[in-house]
Amino acid sequence: MSDDPTSNRRDRSRRLTARQYRSHLEVLDTHAARLLKSVPDELDEETRRETTRRLREIRAQINPLQIALRTHIDGDDSRSE
Repeated sequence: MSDDPTSNRRDRSRRLTARQYRSHLEVLDTHAARLLKSVPDELDEETRRETTRRLREIRAQINPLQIALRTHIDGDDSRSE
């Protein structure tokens, strides 16, 4: 890592932003998982199926982002040590 103070601040800011974004994604994923488990039985079959499908799609879109951010953050942390 560079000894340039501006570069160091920028790197720290980028890592902090990535951590915050990852945290928000984890909350969204947890919430989507809870919703998926609590789809009411009272809904008609088509609505239940569509709701379940959409919630799974949301989780499927969140997961790669979480992995990418985790890799990015972990990689940055190991370089800064």
